[in-house]
Amino acid sequence: MPRATRGKQYPGGKWQSWIGEGSMKARVLSGWFIRAVLISAVFAVSADVLSPVRAQTAPAPALLKIAPLKYRQRTLASGLTVLSIENHRSPTVAIQVWYHVGGKDDPAGRSGFAHLFEHIMFKSTKNQKSENFDRLTEDVGGANNAFTQEDVTVYHETVPSNYLETLLWAEADRMANLSVNEANFVSERAVVEEEFRQSVLARPYGRLGELYVDQNSFVAHPYKRGVIGSIADLDSATLEDVRKFHETYYRPDNATLIVSGDFDPARLDAWVDRYFGRIAKPATEILRVTVTEPARTKEARFNTTGPNVPLPATAITYLLPPRRSDDTDALRVTGVILGRGESSRMNQSLVYRQQIAANASAYADLRDDAGLFDLTIITAGGKSAADAEKAALAELDKLKAEPVAAAELDKARNILLSEVLGARETAEGQAFALGEAAVSFGDPERVNTDIARLQAVTAADVQRVAQKYFTPQNRVVIRYENGNEEQGGQSHAQKAAPATTPEAFTPQETPPAPAAPRPVTFPRPIEKKLPNGVRVVVVPRPGTGLVSVAAGVKAGSVFDPNVAAGLADFTASLLTRGTKTHTAPQIAETVEALGGSLSSAAGWDGANVSLWSLSSHLGEALPIFAEVLRRPAFAPEEIERLRSEKLDELAVSLRSPGTLARLAAARVVFGDSGYGHSPGGTPETIKALDAGEINRFYQSRYQPQNTVLVFGGDITPDAAFAYATKHFSDWTVLGVAALPAPTPAEPQKGGRVVVVDKPDAGQAAVCLARPTIRRADKAYAVGRVANGVLGEGYSSRLNQEIRIKRGLSYGASSGLGARKDSGLFSASAQTRNDAAPEVVTLLKAELTRLATEAVAASELVPRKAALSGNYARALERGAGLVSALLSLTDCDLPLSSLNDYLPQVQKVTAPQIQRFAAKNLGASDASIIIVGDGRQFLPELKKRFPNAEVIPADKLDLNKAVPFKP
Repeated sequence: MPRATRGKQYPGGKWQSWIGEGSMKARVLSGWFIRAVLISAVFAVSADVLSPVRAQTAPAPALLKIAPLKYRQRTLASGLTVLSIENHRSPTVAIQVWYHVGGKDDPAGRSGFAHLFEHIMFKSTKNQKSENFDRLTEDVGGANNAFTQEDVTVYHETVPSNYLETLLWAEADRMANLSVNEANFVSERAVVEEEFRQSVLARPYGRLGELYVDQNSFVAHPYKRGVIGSIADLDSATLEDVRKFHETYYRPDNATLIVSGDFDPARLDAWVDRYFGRIAKPATEILRVTVTEPARTKEARFNTTGPNVPLPATAITYLLPPRRSDDTDALRVTGVILGRGESSRMNQSLVYRQQIAANASAYADLRDDAGLFDLTIITAGGKSAADAEKAALAELDKLKAEPVAAAELDKARNILLSEVLGARETAEGQAFALGEAAVSFGDPERVNTDIARLQAVTAADVQRVAQKYFTPQNRVVIRYENGNEEQGGQSHAQKAAPATTPEAFTPQETPPAPAAPRPVTFPRPIEKKLPNGVRVVVVPRPGTGLVSVAAGVKAGSVFDPNVAAGLADFTASLLTRGTKTHTAPQIAETVEALGGSLSSAAGWDGANVSLWSLSSHLGEALPIFAEVLRRPAFAPEEIERLRSEKLDELAVSLRSPGTLARLAAARVVFGDSGYGHSPGGTPETIKALDAGEINRFYQSRYQPQNTVLVFGGDITPDAAFAYATKHFSDWTVLGVAALPAPTPAEPQKGGRVVVVDKPDAGQAAVCLARPTIRRADKAYAVGRVANGVLGEGYSSRLNQEIRIKRGLSYGASSGLGARKDSGLFSASAQTRNDAAPEVVTLLKAELTRLATEAVAASELVPRKAALSGNYARALERGAGLVSALLSLTDCDLPLSSLNDYLPQVQKVTAPQIQRFAAKNLGASDASIIIVGDGRQFLPELKKRFPNAEVIPADKLDLNKAVPFKP
C-alpha cells in the first residue's frame, strides 16, 4: 500500500528479495543497490546462434546506445539546487526533494533519527494538517512516498501535471514551516517502532540484513548503526533532539528539487521562485560526518543468532572506497558478474551446480564515505554453511586469477545499461536517475556520463578491483543461525502507543488551485486469432523503444489437484530451465548476455512466460521465448534441482507470520476447493511431485487454444502479428486427455477465529477473510471503490484507524481479491503481539461501518481519484499494459474492459457501496486468523472470542481444509 512502506531504509530491501515477503514498495535507483534492481531487458539471438555448443560462447551484441537526458539546472540564492526534465509523453509530473542527510548523520545515541524524521515530515505544518500530502496526491489520483538511506532522504510525488504548482507549494511549505511538536513526534515514533518489529523482528533474516551486517562491518563510522536504528534509542529521544536535527539538515542549501514530466519551463521557474525563493538560507553550518573508517588489517569473524532462522546465512563484506571513487563502475560490473541473474558466477556455482546454497548473490553497496561489497549466501537445506562460504570465496579467487571473458564482461555491462533504459520509461524514473547523479555523485551530468563510464570498464579493471579489495585482510564474515538473539542486547519491549486526536488547525495560507487537467487516454488493444487458436493482442505505445511480450496460458494454480498443491507453479517455473535443445544455463547465459531477463510463473487462474526487450532486438528475442513455452524438456535433474530450491524457499517463507496468516486464511475460507490450497505448495506436496504429473499437466493445459500472446509497447500491430505467425502458427493441438476441472470454489462457513500460536513471532499478523465476488461480477467496480475506501492506500479507513491514529502497525490494508470463479476478501495488519485483539476489533468495526453508514462525498470523490490514478500509473509502462490485459484474459473478460474500468469507477455511488459492503464484506461472515505469540494476546482474545481455535504452529497443516495436525 502506498506509504505503508514509508521509512524503509533502502528501496527493495537487500535481504528480503529472495523470500518475496513483500517486502516494501521498492523504489530502485540504478547504481544504488544493484541486487535489488528488478528492471531488466530481454534480448535473444537468432535461432541459428542458439545451439547447445555455441550458446555459451556467442558474443553479446554491441553495447546499448542510450540517448542522453536533457535537463535544466539552476540554483536559488538560498542554495537550493533545482533540476528539471521536460517530457510530455503523459499528463503527469514527478516532484522530488532530495535532502543530503541519512542514517549516518544520526546524533550519537539517537540511531534511527533520520528515518524517524522522514516520517515526521508527513505531519502538520503552519499551513497543512497532518497527512495533507495524501490529500494533495492520493486524492487527485497521484502518489507520494519517501525513503531514507545511509546518506540521503528522498521525498517523491507523482501527480497529474495540473497539480504541479500545488505540490511545489506543499514541498516548500514543509521545508520551511514543519510543526516539530510533541504529538507528531510521539505518534510517528510509535509507527517507526512497529516498522522495526515488522521489518527486523518478524522476518527470518531481518536482524541480519538490517542490523548485524553494518554493526559488524564498520568499527568507527556511524554507518555501523544501521539506518533503522533501535527501539531503545528511539525511546530515549526527546522533542528537543528532533528540533535540533530538523534545524541542522532540513534547509534549502542541503536540498535538491527535481521536477520531471509534463510542465512549461517558464511557469516552473516562476513557481519555484514564488514558493522556494522566499525560504532563506540559514546562517548556521551544516554538520557533516568527519569520521573516517579505518582500513581493515585482518579478517574478522562474527557468529550471530536470532529466532526464526530456518537456514543458516552467511554475509561476507569487503570495505570499499567512497562512491565517487574511480573504481565505482568496475565494482558495479564486478557485482553483476558475481551475483546478478541466473547465469552469474555465484548462482551457477553455488546454487545450480553444487547445490550448496539456496540463494547466493553479490553487489557493490556504494555509499558516500565508505561502501561494502556484499556477498550473501543462504545455505541450502542439509548443507554446510562453511562449505558454501568456501565456494563463494573460490569464485572471488577465480576473478582475481583470470580476466573475465569479453562476452561475460559485455553481458554485465548490458545488464546495467538496460536497467538505465528501463528506468527512463517514466518521468519518475528519470527524476530518480537525475537525483542520484546530482546528490549522491555530486554532478547531475553523471546521469549521462556514467553510461560511457560503464561502457569503458575493461576486463583488466574488473581483475584489478578484485585483487585490490577482495583480500583476506579486508574481509568480514558474519554467520547467522537459529538461536536466541544475542547481538547488541537491544531492547524490543512492546508497549502501547497513545492514540492521537485531530489537531486544532487554522492555516496561514492555502494551496494554489490546480490548473486545467490534460485528459488521460489509454491505447486500445487490437486482436487477431491464429488458425490454431492462439489469441494475439497488441497494445501499441510508440516512442519508448521498449516492448513487453507475455504468453498467458490457462494453467494457473486453481487447476492443481488438492493433493498436488504447487503443481502449476512448479510446472511454470520449469519452463525456463531447459528445452529440447538448450540447457537452463545456456538459456540464462544467452538471455542475460544481452542485458535481459526471461521469466515464467503461475498465478491463480493463469500461467505466463514474460519477456522484456528493446524493440530493436525483439526479432532476436522471440525464438528463445517461443522455445521455452513450446518445447520445455522437464529434465529429471532440473526437476530435482527445482524441488530442492522450492523446499528451501518454503522453509523460509513459512516462518513469516504474514505468509502463514494468508495461507491459513485461504484454507479457512475455501477449504479443499481450488482456491483453498497454497499456490506454491507445501513441503509435503513439493516432495511428492513427479515427472509424470508435470508432463501430464503441461500437455493438457499448455496448448495453443489455451494461450494468448500479448505485445505491449513500441511495436506496430502488423509487426506483432507477423512475429506471432512466424513463431506460433505451427504449434499444433495435442490430442491428450484433459485434466479434471478445478474443484468449484465452495466457501466454508464463516465466523471462525483461528489462532496459529507461534511463540517466536516478533509480531502478530492479523487477518479478516471471507469470500467475495468474482472478477466478472457486474459489481466489480463498486467493490473496488468500496475496498478503496476501506483499505487501499495510505488514506484508507483501516490505515487511518490502525496506523495513523494509534500507531499500532506499520500499515493496515485490505484487498478484494476477485478471481475468475470467486474472490477472497481480506483485511490485515501486523502489530505488536499484545495488540492483536485490539486490531481485530478495529478491523471488524470498519467493515461494519462501511456496511451501515453511507460514505460521504468528501471521502468518496478522492478515493475514486486514487483508484483512477493508481490504474493510470500502472498502465504507463508497456509491461503494465501487458499485465493488465493478461489479468483480463485469465478471467475471460473482454479486452474493452481495459478502457471501460475508469468510467465505471466514476459512476459508483455511496448507496451502491453500502449495499455491496452489507452483502459481500460483512464482518459477521468473516473469519479471523491470527499468527503470533499467543502468550501475549490469547487471554484477552478469548474474552472477546471465547470460541477461538488455537493451533500450535508446528501442528498447522496447510494440506487440508481443517488445518490441524493431530
